[in-house]
Amino acid sequence: MADGEGIIQAAAVELLTAPHGGKRRIAERLADQLGVSVQTAYRRLNSVTGHLTQRKRRVDAGASALQRHEAMAISAYIEATRRETGTGAATLEDAVEVLRANGVIAAGRVDTDTGEFLPLSASQVRRQLRLHSAHPEQLAVATPAARLSSPHPNWCWQIDASVSRQYYLSDDGTRIMDRRTYYRGKPKNFAAIEQQRIWRYAVTDHASGGLEVFYVQGAESSANFLAALIHTMTERSDGTMHGVPRYLMSDPGSAVTAKATRNLCSALGIELIVNEPGNARAKGQVEQAHYLIETGFESGLKMRAPVCSIEEMNGLVQPWARHFNATRVHSRTGLTRRDAWLRITSDQLVFAPEVPVLRQLANSDPKACTVRDWMIRFRGRMYDLRDIPGGVNNGERVEVVRNAIDADNGTVRVLRLDADGRAMHYLAPEVGVGEFGFLDSAAEIGTEFKAPPATAADTVRNEIDRLAMAAATDAEAKARRKAKALPFGGSIDPLKHVHEAQIIPALPRAGRASDVLAPEILQPQAAPAATARYTAPVLSHLELAQHLRERMPGWTAAHFAALAEAWPDGATEDQLEQIERRLAALLAPAMRAVG
Repeated sequence: MADGEGIIQAAAVELLTAPHGGKRRIAERLADQLGVSVQTAYRRLNSVTGHLTQRKRRVDAGASALQRHEAMAISAYIEATRRETGTGAATLEDAVEVLRANGVIAAGRVDTDTGEFLPLSASQVRRQLRLHSAHPEQLAVATPAARLSSPHPNWCWQIDASVSRQYYLSDDGTRIMDRRTYYRGKPKNFAAIEQQRIWRYAVTDHASGGLEVFYVQGAESSANFLAALIHTMTERSDGTMHGVPRYLMSDPGSAVTAKATRNLCSALGIELIVNEPGNARAKGQVEQAHYLIETGFESGLKMRAPVCSIEEMNGLVQPWARHFNATRVHSRTGLTRRDAWLRITSDQLVFAPEVPVLRQLANSDPKACTVRDWMIRFRGRMYDLRDIPGGVNNGERVEVVRNAIDADNGTVRVLRLDADGRAMHYLAPEVGVGEFGFLDSAAEIGTEFKAPPATAADTVRNEIDRLAMAAATDAEAKARRKAKALPFGGSIDPLKHVHEAQIIPALPRAGRASDVLAPEILQPQAAPAATARYTAPVLSHLELAQHLRERMPGWTAAHFAALAEAWPDGATEDQLEQIERRLAALLAPAMRAVG
């Protein structure tokens, strides 16, 4: 042990006086003598001498060479050059070069020993952007989705349409589109089967997770949308989920914005909640339902004979949906979807009217009624409007719809717009009737909405947007971007570095002249114009006979035979009079003999 310590101390003294590059050999020799690794030998030497063989830590270590405003400017330039599709953005190297040329950033440091300016490399800038949470990859992360809740079943339904896995229904059954035939380059092939395509409508109950499926054919239209909604609301022997929901969430498609859809929902007291375009995850539950239907039901259709009608498709999927809701446990509730939906109370379950009534409501329009002394006349009855929030004025016209759910309670629904521009339904009781239950304010779902806290990416993204648009607020930046304002107020020239670059002109090169001779060009001489002469066309025997039959009553086969014999090559139209006289002279004796 003592010998080992002596060897280490001797090596340590030698290490302190060793020239540059010789310390490694001393450590390797000590490692061989002690039978340890080189790293262990370094640690033994350091424990004796306290000499650190590693490079000294810089005094500015840990400090960012790229200032925050520089990082923001680089990221803002990259995002400003990006296409709407998310592609085509400028590279980091180009962004740094352009901004340096325009004097916006320095992106470098000054050597304190020599005074030399050292620009940061692209890799260093990339690392510095991550330290400031401004790297394009950090900004591209999705914003956390807001969590939504429903107090009970039938509070909110989600509905969505998607093309079925079977794609289209031909004369001999369902077919799957072949990628070699149906692709973007052949739109006519899609148009040929447009009316045969199979669409799947999935409807889910937000509270229980229950799902219903309804297949239609053709396209995503308001008629198909209403057919799926009416099917789900109607009480069925092979289903569990039914009734009228309080809220209905859907995509902003034409089927939802159609007048028939809004009229039906208005009459039933359903408030439509339409998510923003491109934000499909706002109704992620029904999007997941499509996946469950595809994998659980439609995948098995390949194991049986092709389905030959939409009725057969719906007849097959209804038992599957009933079995799925009754047997699959939902991870959120810990219950099957059917058991969770069955927790609905009598006050929460509103039965839908009969199917004929629903169809009539879908096709009816609201009626405008004039207010007189706080009352309106609708279908021969008077209704009181004194309890409508905000009040009404004499002579004001309000829109009224027939109350399909509460038709026997003597009320009508008055359509009004709240402060946010959303359509609200208020019950107006019949004059002389007692108290009635009014619709609750739809503000309940709005007061319980809690937006998720902004992440660092959200904050930086908004800051970059304001910087790029030279705006003070997010709204101002959004308005300027919508108005196609130039980023940075148009102060940045993306080609400034090109114009100011000192490029040495290329020296001319020696060569020889081309020996190719151009051909002579002769001016064309105009040829004398020929005098056009009209030549009457020659008519065939058949054409001549058609003309002569009208001129000579009693035309017979003998006339035709004489015509063909006398004029074997046909004749022109101006010879018809001559032919008529000659035929009359030739056939006159024969006609008298016959007579």
